[in-house]
Amino acid sequence: MRVVVLGIGNILLRDEGVGVRVVEELRKLELPDYVEVYDGATLGIALLNLLSDSDKAVIVDAVFGGGKPGDIYRFSLYEILDTPLKNLISAHDIDFVTAFKMGKDLLNLPQNIVVVGIEPKTIEEGMELSDEVKKAIPKAIEIILEEIRGL
Repeated sequence: MRVVVLGIGNILLRDEGVGVRVVEELRKLELPDYVEVYDGATLGIALLNLLSDSDKAVIVDAVFGGGKPGDIYRFSLYEILDTPLKNLISAHDIDFVTAFKMGKDLLNLPQNIVVVGIEPKTIEEGMELSDEVKKAIPKAIEIILEEIRGL
């Protein structure tokens, strides 16, 4: 059994870096041996190698879903691939959904990929998360832990 938790985002653009900030907090916890936690930053298609040969993946990122700052979304990546929601995930050099579509047939990627997204307040330059997004981190971690336990 292998579960990968991958935080992505740019910490230099305030709330855009929330995925990285969440996995920083997650690493402070004692997790089962089968769980691997990665800071994917803005690596784009290279991130897919981290997911290869895993049984489940949890992707953590800033998500523009139209809600209030700090709102948390949970959805299957496969559910949104061919829907208008495919642009939910924040854009990086190459956004994760586009990278996934490019590599899904080439790599042995898990059939169970969950996205835990947090609605950003601001993505202007700076390293500090907004208060609304910072307050959402404990709930996001709780959701991730449920995903890990629920396999």
